[in-house]
Amino acid sequence: MNTIMRIRQAMPFSDVRIVGEYLSLGDVLLAVIVAVVGVWVYRNIYAFIRGFFATHEEYRQVMFIQMIRKYQAMFPKTTLSFGGETFTRGMLIRVVTKNQQTQSEETFEGRFIGMDDNKTICVVTRSNVVADILDNILEIIQLDDNHMGETK
Repeated sequence: MNTIMRIRQAMPFSDVRIVGEYLSLGDVLLAVIVAVVGVWVYRNIYAFIRGFFATHEEYRQVMFIQMIRKYQAMFPKTTLSFGGETFTRGMLIRVVTKNQQTQSEETFEGRFIGMDDNKTICVVTRSNVVADILDNILEIIQLDDNHMGETK
């Protein structure tokens, strides 16, 4: 008994012709194209629907990350040498500056983002983004990550 007869006996209710039923190259390519388009449509629809149900906190986090990336592009230098110490991007620091108009000192704590070619540094605090000229800075102190307190 040949192989085709054994298969037909194993599937008695099947009316599929076994001989000559191969997929052509066009059928395989069509299946690949349909699969790729299907996955693309599924991912875009999922992202679209997910956008309607995103919480305010998730939206805030995404916007904060985008904002940080923009500031990193504006302040590309990742290291700062001040007072014999070197500070790198992401460090938690306390900065004491002098206000030129009121001649008073201001203190703020936050993450060092970077410095630009004009000697302006950028620090992101809990509630603000602060940029100041290096000439106005009196003191920079590195803090540990557990210290993040209230900012002014």
